[in-house]
Amino acid sequence: MQPQWKIWFLAIRPKTLVLSFCPVLIGTFLAFKEHSFHGLTCLFTLLTALGIQIAANLANDYFDFLKGADTAARKGPLRVTQSGLMTLYGIRKATLLAFALTAVTGSYLIWVGGAAIAFLVFLSLGLAFLYTAGPFPLAYVGLGDLFVLIFFGPVATAGTYYLQTHTFQFYALLAGLAPGFLATAVLALNNLRDVAEDRTANKKTLIVRFGRTFGKAEYLFVILAGCLTPLFFFRDQPFTALALLTLLPAFPLSAAVWKNEDPYLLNALFQKTALLSLIYTLLFCIGLLL
Repeated sequence: MQPQWKIWFLAIRPKTLVLSFCPVLIGTFLAFKEHSFHGLTCLFTLLTALGIQIAANLANDYFDFLKGADTAARKGPLRVTQSGLMTLYGIRKATLLAFALTAVTGSYLIWVGGAAIAFLVFLSLGLAFLYTAGPFPLAYVGLGDLFVLIFFGPVATAGTYYLQTHTFQFYALLAGLAPGFLATAVLALNNLRDVAEDRTANKKTLIVRFGRTFGKAEYLFVILAGCLTPLFFFRDQPFTALALLTLLPAFPLSAAVWKNEDPYLLNALFQKTALLSLIYTLLFCIGLLL
C-alpha cells in the first residue's frame, strides 16, 4: 500500500508542472526588465498557474477514467483512479479542493489586476474543467492542443506581465509563444503515445483524426517554432538569441520521436521535453537581463 502523500504526488503529475512555471517566469522577467516587480504578486501568479494545471490534471484523471480513455491497456505513467489507488469519491474531492484553492489564490490576482484578470482566472478555471468534462470536452474534440498553446503560452505570459505592470504589450504575447509551443509538444507526445486507446474511447485528438505521422510532424513543428521565437526579439533584445541554443537538445529529441515506433518508449521523452521548456525559459530570461 502506497502512502497517501505519494498517491497525491502521482495524481498531480509533477514532472510536467514546469510548464506552468515557464510562462510566469518569462512574463515576470519582461516586467522586471522595465523596472516593475512585485514579489507577492509573482508568488500568487505562480501558485495560481500551478493550481490551474494541477486541478486540470486531477479532473483529467477522474473524467478520462469515467469516459473509458484510461484502461488497463494504458501505456503511460500510473493514473490513480484507473489503478484503484484513489476511489472515485476521493479523486472527485481532491479535484474540487484543487479548484477551490486555486480560486482563492486567483482572488488575490483579481484584487491586483481587476476585471481583465478576473475574466482570465475564471476562463482558465472553466476551461481546465471542461478540458475533459462536459458534453464537448476540449481534449475529446481535438481542441486540446489549441487550449494548451494559448493558455500555457501567450495568455499566461501576457497575464503575468499585466499583473506586474498594469499595461498590455504585444511583445508579451509574442514571448509567450515559446512556452506555449513547447507545452503543446508535451501534449503531442502524450497523444502520440495514447493514440490507440484514445481511438477506442472516441477521444478525437488531432492525432486520432490525422494519424501518427501527423503527430510526429506536429511535435517537430511546435518544438522548432518554440525554439525560434527569439528571432522576434533579436533586433531590440539581441541577447535573447541565447535561447536559440535550446535547438541543440531539441534536435536529438525530435529525431527520437520521428523514428519511434514503440509508444512505450515515448515515456522516457516526456520529462526531457518538459525540461526543454525550462532550458529555453532560463536562457531567454538571462538574455533579457544582458
